[in-house]
Amino acid sequence: MPLDIDFVRQQFEQLDDDPQFIFASNAGGSYVCKQVNTVMEHYNRHTRVQPYSDFPSSAEAGAAMDRAKQRWAAALNIDLSELTVGPSTSMNTYVMSQAIGDLWTASDEIIVTNQDHEANSGAWRRKAIEKGMTVRQWGVDPETGLLHVEDLIPLLNEKTRWVFFTHCSNVVGTTNPVAQIVRQIKANSSARVFIDAVAYAPHHISDLKALGVDAYAFSLYKVYGPHQGLLYINAAIHPDLTSQAHYFLSGDPAKDFNPAGPQHAQVAACAGVLDYFDALHAHHFDNNDVAEPQKMADIHGLILPYENQLAAPILDFLDHHPDVRLIGKTTTRDNDRAPTIAFKPLKLSSQSLANKLQSAGIGTEHGNFYAHRLVSDLGFDPDDGVVRLSLLHYNRIEDAEKILQELDRSLK
Repeated sequence: MPLDIDFVRQQFEQLDDDPQFIFASNAGGSYVCKQVNTVMEHYNRHTRVQPYSDFPSSAEAGAAMDRAKQRWAAALNIDLSELTVGPSTSMNTYVMSQAIGDLWTASDEIIVTNQDHEANSGAWRRKAIEKGMTVRQWGVDPETGLLHVEDLIPLLNEKTRWVFFTHCSNVVGTTNPVAQIVRQIKANSSARVFIDAVAYAPHHISDLKALGVDAYAFSLYKVYGPHQGLLYINAAIHPDLTSQAHYFLSGDPAKDFNPAGPQHAQVAACAGVLDYFDALHAHHFDNNDVAEPQKMADIHGLILPYENQLAAPILDFLDHHPDVRLIGKTTTRDNDRAPTIAFKPLKLSSQSLANKLQSAGIGTEHGNFYAHRLVSDLGFDPDDGVVRLSLLHYNRIEDAEKILQELDRSLK
């Protein structure tokens, strides 16, 4: 069954604010589905108290938070003890750099990339430098921005403790084959693997046990939800990490990697994203009584071809335009190209082109998008950066057509 775009758009009330406006900056933060707003409003109106006491509003508040955490653990196919809900992925990776890096020594090595958002690069680099370690960089192809696994293998050795890379770059937009890469890493070293999935999760919620990763992080405010970050840490490695909680809370997996404590209403509202996915699945499939990971796979199969339709003509136009340098893969044929499309105009600044598109009612942006190393290493001024058009499955085919018209006009 094809995606029912009218049903999808009914779930996002912000789309009604200006029907002519095209929101093409989704990679910086998506619109919020109405199911999240429902949970958040109810919590703030009726249960905004310290949770987990025995009086009714407090008990209800705790139950709402537990519902969100239990449902997300099920969706990701992980144990509840392996899930941390923190304020953002940038904060979660910073905290984990302390938890993971505390036991590193000067003889250890880590591998990072220059493709990542700085959240999955800088925190690890700083901790390694502090420890006097060797940092090896798995570098991108300087023409395309893509990572090639054959360039990673020679960097691995008996000293490699962790490898950090992204599921999908927020600039390159091409999905890295995580399960395949993890198998290669494990076959050639004893290293553990940490994945930043902030730019991938809006398109697919993954089965983390199937990926074989040791840690995985993404932000729900880019997946139709509240400003929270989800963090998975495999329970098998918890004993090797240093708790970041208050000393008297150490050993509680719900607190070990979230020293600030939970943001109660925001945590509860995380369940609203899965309520949206429930509605989306029930609308398109006869059987809604399936396990959560299968539901996420079904939804991915629904969204992927539609998002390919959105991205394909824009990629084709930019790939063949003489005054543009497109970053990442140029087609959607391999089903690994998110509709997060970054490019460099060659005859005008990125800022001026972004301004032209904005004036035409297209919400786009320019810059380095916190992938400062990547944009610099591709040969661009990181301040002016690149233009990024990032779409999601609530965007219309007409939106892509309007973007093409304005690109053609603005680049002339």
